[in-house]
Amino acid sequence: MKKQWYYLCIAIIIVGLLLRQPLLLVVGLLGALVLLATDTWAKYCLQDLRYQRQFSEQRVLFGEEITLSLSVENAKLLPLPWLEIEDSVPRTLTFTGPQLRVGTASNMVVLESLFSLRWYERVTRPYTVLCNARGVHTFGPTVVRSGDVFGFLDRQESLSNRQYLLVYPLVVPITRFGLPSRHPFGDNRAPRRLLEDPSRVIGVRDYMYGDDLRRVHWKATARMMQLQSKVYQPTTTYTLVLFLNVVSQLDAWYGIRPELQELAICATASVADWALNEGFAVGLYANTMMYMPEMGMLPPTHQEGEEKEQALEAVVADQLKRRRIHLPPASNEEQRKRIMEVLARIQSYFGSSIEDLIQVERVRLPAGATVVVVTSTVSDPLLDSLARVKQSGHAVTILYIGDAPLAARLAGVTVYHMGGEETWKELHAGFSQVGTGLVTTGEQTRQPAPASFSL
Repeated sequence: MKKQWYYLCIAIIIVGLLLRQPLLLVVGLLGALVLLATDTWAKYCLQDLRYQRQFSEQRVLFGEEITLSLSVENAKLLPLPWLEIEDSVPRTLTFTGPQLRVGTASNMVVLESLFSLRWYERVTRPYTVLCNARGVHTFGPTVVRSGDVFGFLDRQESLSNRQYLLVYPLVVPITRFGLPSRHPFGDNRAPRRLLEDPSRVIGVRDYMYGDDLRRVHWKATARMMQLQSKVYQPTTTYTLVLFLNVVSQLDAWYGIRPELQELAICATASVADWALNEGFAVGLYANTMMYMPEMGMLPPTHQEGEEKEQALEAVVADQLKRRRIHLPPASNEEQRKRIMEVLARIQSYFGSSIEDLIQVERVRLPAGATVVVVTSTVSDPLLDSLARVKQSGHAVTILYIGDAPLAARLAGVTVYHMGGEETWKELHAGFSQVGTGLVTTGEQTRQPAPASFSL
C-alpha cells in the first residue's frame, strides 16, 4: 500500500492519544492492521506455492477420454483466502469438470480455476478431457494470481510450463470407406518376395555344401551322427507404400479445407492399420513436415559472421530432416506406432508437390510394392508420375478425397472415392459420441506426464 495510508493511520493514532479519544485510537490501529495484513499477503502470497498439471495419458487414441489433474499446494504458514489460476488449453478439445469456467484467448481457451488454501494444504481438481481432435495439443502457459483477504492488492505470476498431448488420428475399418476388406488394391499379382524366417524351424535335412554354420542343427547332428541343417518356414511379404498429398495451396474459393485434410489423414491411417494387420510391410511418405513444438526454437549460436550463418543453416537442415515424413516399409508394431505418431503430427506446410515426392522416391521403391496415393487433387503431372511408377512394375491406386467422385480409372490407374466434407463430419460426430476407439494402434506408452512448478 502507499505510504500515505500508513502516515494517515499513524496520525489518527496520535490524535486519538492526544485527545484521549478511544474510537479514533481503535480506528487508527485497525487501519494500520489492515494495511500491514494487506502488504504481508501481497508480498508472500505466491511464495512456496507449487502448481502441478498432470495427464493420465500423454499419447491418446482419437475419441478417448483422459483425466487432467490440476494440483496446487500452499507450502507455507500464510493461508491464501483466494487463488485464481488461468491455464491455457487447446480450443479443439472438450473439457468437463467441477467449477469449470472457460474464457477465450486467440486459438486457445483459458481454463479458470478458483482455490482457497489453508496453510500447508494441497488441493487437486480433476477435469475430463475428450480428445476428439487429432494433433499435438499445447497446454500452457499458466497465470497464477492471488492477494490479500480484503481484495485491495494482488500479485500475478506467469509460468512457462508448456506440456504437449498427442492425439492419434481416427482409425476406422476400411469398409467404412466402401473398400472391400480383402484385396482392395488389386489381386496381388505383383511378384512375391519369398523369405525364410529363422525363428520358425519346421524340420531338418542333410547338410548341403554352402549351408551357413548357423543353420546347422547340432542336437540333430549328434543324434544322427551326420551333419543336419535346419529347415525354416518360408514367409511371404507384401509391401504397401502410402503417399499422402497434403494440399497447402490456397484455393480461390474455399482456401485450405481442414475437413478434407483430416479425412485424408484418417483414410491413410485406416489403410496403414489394415495393411499391417494383414501382414504387409507398410511405408509412408508425405509432402509436408511434422509439427514438433517440443523441439523448441533454434538454439542460439555464439559464432559471428559467416560461421554463424553456416551454423544456422546446419541447424535448420537438421531440424528439417527430423521433421521430414519419410518412413521406409516395415511390418512390425514399432512401424505402426511410428506411422500413427507421424500422422498425428502432420500440419499444412508449403513444401514440395506430391509429384516431386513420388519422382524422388520412385527409384527407391521395393520390387513389386503396391503404391497407394491419398489425395484431394488429381492433376496431369500427378497422373504422369503415377504412369511412370506403373511402368516400373508397381500396382498403383488413388484414394480420392473430395465432394464429387472422379472416374473409376484415370490413365489406367484405379480410383476409389473416399468421400468429402460430409463423410468426415459423419465419422467425427459418430466417433465423438462413442468416445472409444474402433481400432487400436498397438501397444502405446501410457505414463503420467506431470509438470510441477514452484513460485
